Amino acid sequence: MEDLEGYLRPIPPYSSEGWERIPPIRECGEPLVDITGEERVMYIASYRRQGLSGALERCWVRSGVRDRLRWALDLLPERYSLAIFDALRPLRTQQAIYDSFRDHFRARRPGIREEELAVLLDEFVAAPRRDLLRPAPHMTGGAVDLTLALDGAPLPMGTDFDDLTERAHTGWYEPAADGPERTFRDSRRLLYHVMAAAGFVNYGCEWWHYSYGDRQWARQTGGAPIYGYCPECG
Repeated sequence: MEDLEGYLRPIPPYSSEGWERIPPIRECGEPLVDITGEERVMYIASYRRQGLSGALERCWVRSGVRDRLRWALDLLPERYSLAIFDALRPLRTQQAIYDSFRDHFRARRPGIREEELAVLLDEFVAAPRRDLLRPAPHMTGGAVDLTLALDGAPLPMGTDFDDLTERAHTGWYEPAADGPERTFRDSRRLLYHVMAAAGFVNYGCEWWHYSYGDRQWARQTGGAPIYGYCPECG
């Protein structure tokens, strides 16, 4: 990858600890902005294309997220762009995704107990509820699901978006030494370190999920969350 060796360092291990230490949300009042069609930004609108209830036609994020996405792009050569699968997500879309994932796991594991199913779902999708104290990331305007594209073509990451297996974990390919798996590893490393340099944190179970200002970001940075539930989500 051209002049990007500094961003190909190993991805550090992900820890899920520290949720109990997150301070209350200190909503900063940043507005939502529409970044659909901005230079070097492609909005794929994955859930809209799937026909999920309420999925947005436009790509909305907090203004601070937009600024940091521009920062990430400034770190990359002009041939690179950001391909965004999903950003702000209405409550009914969150419900539709949750129901779809639940059906997927039930079909893949007939007879699965409800307790085990709940644990599996929690790894890949937040519960669909209007929770002002612990809002789902995509309902704050601070979370984006995205990948990198080179000359308009998404980089190979080893799985599709919303892959519901352990291969979706960001560090899954870290041991890779050669062959296609090394390509996947380096693509994930580049995305990870460029986004981190721009101030985002990654949810380690999903290579595509990055956030700024929400509770996930606060947990990993030791700060206080500055984005709460967006009324626009319903």
